[in-house]
Formats: sequence, structure tokens, C-alpha cells
Amino acid sequence: MDKNSVKLIETLSNAFGPSGFEDEVIKAARSLAADIGRIEEDSLRNLYIYRRENRNDGRPVLMLDAHSDEVGMMIQAIKPNGTLRFLTLGGWNKQSLPGTKVLVRNKNGELLPGIIAAKPVHFMSAAEKANTNFEISDLCIDIGAASAEEAGERFGAAVGEPAAPASRFEADEEKDLLFGKGFDCRIGCAALIETLLRLRGKELPFDVVGVLSSQEEVGERGVKVAVERVKPDIAICFEGAPADDTFTEPWLSQTALGKGPMLRHMDVSVICNPRFMRFAVDAAEEAGIPVQCAVRSGGGNNGAVINLAAGGIPVIVAGVPVRYIHSPNCMAKYRDFENTVRLAVLLSEKLTADVLAGF
Repeated sequence: MDKNSVKLIETLSNAFGPSGFEDEVIKAARSLAADIGRIEEDSLRNLYIYRRENRNDGRPVLMLDAHSDEVGMMIQAIKPNGTLRFLTLGGWNKQSLPGTKVLVRNKNGELLPGIIAAKPVHFMSAAEKANTNFEISDLCIDIGAASAEEAGERFGAAVGEPAAPASRFEADEEKDLLFGKGFDCRIGCAALIETLLRLRGKELPFDVVGVLSSQEEVGERGVKVAVERVKPDIAICFEGAPADDTFTEPWLSQTALGKGPMLRHMDVSVICNPRFMRFAVDAAEEAGIPVQCAVRSGGGNNGAVINLAAGGIPVIVAGVPVRYIHSPNCMAKYRDFENTVRLAVLLSEKLTADVLAGF
């Protein structure tokens, strides 16, 4: 493991940033990307990273995208007993929520520790124990307050404030394993920044703009604004892709840990440009970079928005396989991160205007 790359992933993973509240992530990314070139930001908290080597002379633009938000919660109400009713930001695996430690931002910007609580098993009836089909509305966040007044006045809890898992990043170099929260898509954000760092000083036939886009988990909202601003001719979307190797038959597994980035041919939101896909797969094979081709019956990502913008933009999705995505704790392999970066650097160097014209 490269220590600088691991630190990059750690910093972004640990940052607090549910959908709509990406400020801490963007602040960290600004610092991490400071040596790449000009950095801009919009009111949706999309962050734009322009290579210092860009010419801005009308030549084609390659957009690298990764979304900076993580699945989280928003406080909907404070209950009389001081616990917090919440709605989810993004598609949580709700079975993973009870007992999770979270951080709740209060009205002063402080992060309060809390626990997602449900009725303890000791007080459940036999029927309640048998019913595992609970609703999010059955849960609450307990920050330790004894009343609504204490929660609001002493703790500073307030309606509309966000919450996110309190999990912290860990790396096991011997086993090549990474653990943390928000790998969807903080590990993709790290791959994007690392790609731009490795491209520093290189002459490319394209201008390259990196975008850390906001609010993907609630409907790909940030990228809709970002793609209009960047106006790319071609794009690569980085993702933290849900790994399928712990519950899928080996012959059908297409996003396994340790086998390289996932290149997604399609999901319910997009059919990635087949010619760009073939170019990427062939380039990876020639360079000895392992990749996994995936065809998905579910899912969705920013690539779908980019694909349909500006009359149609060729796009591929390169996902780092992540186990237990959309839960408080994720697992990934460093080698998959490294091979995702290698692939993105390779494609950035091999793409030309003539190649683009064939897509």
C-alpha cells in the first residue's frame, strides 16, 4: 500500500458529508487537490478541479466525476423523550441500522455522538420479535437527552440537521484490506484525485476537469449542474461499486474484491457507450490491468446523467468493488483502488480526438 494514497482515502472516508451537507468533504478535497491546479466550487457544493496543464483553447474536455456525498440521515423531529426521529438520505440497508453509532450535527455545527435505537428485545412481544420487517419510522437516534427541551437546549439538536455513521477508517496492509464508512463514493473521490495527481506535468490531447459532485445518493442532483458547467466531450465516472462475491454464484459474480475495477456495461439508469467500453477493456487487457465487466439489473449512477447531457456524451463507469455498501461499515481492497487509478491514468493518456470521434 502506498502510504500517501491510503492517507488520501482515510481523510475522505472519515469526513462528515451526507447528501446536501458535503462541506467537510469538499474542504478536505480542496487541500488534497491543491497542487493539481485551479479549484472552484458552486452553491450545490460541487467541486471543480482544473489541471494546471489545461489549455482552455477549445480542444476536447475529459471530465472525471465522483460523488462526494455519503448515505446519511436528516432529523425530522424531536420526540418528547428527547430521541430524534429521522428520514434517510439515500438508500440505506435498513437492517444494518439498529445499534449503529452515528454523529449528529447540531445547530452550532458540533457533531454529537448518538445511537440508532429500537425497542430493546427484552421489551418485545413474541410477535414483535418475529417481525423483522420494521420501518425506518420505527427507529430513532438517541443522543442521551431525557426530554425534547434538553435535546434542543442543552444538546443543540434541531430539525433539518444531518447525521452520518461514526465509523472510522482502518487499513490492514498485510491483508490488503481497507475498512471505513462512505466508500460509496469516497474511495472513488480518492481515485479521482490520485489520478489527477499522477497526471501532473503530462501533456495530454484533452483538457481534464475533475468534479466531486454532490447529492448523488438522492437523485444524481449535483452532476446535473456540473455537467452543464464543464461541458465535457467524454467522461469517466468513478464509483464505489457494490461487491457481489459473498452472496452470488461464482459464475455470476462481476464485482469481486481483489479482481480489479468494475466496468459497468449497463444498469437500470444507463447503457454505457459500447465503443468507449470496448476501448477501455482492450486498453486494460493490453496493459495487464485486471478489470471486471458487469451487467446489472438494478443500480444507478452519475454516468446516466452525463450520458444524456449535451446531445449525448460517451461515458464509462469505473467502480472500486466495496462490500457492505450503503451500510455503516464498508470493506475494500487497496489493489482494486490502485488498479482503478492505473486504468484512469491509462485512458487519459490514450484518448485522442480521433479515438473520441469513433465513439
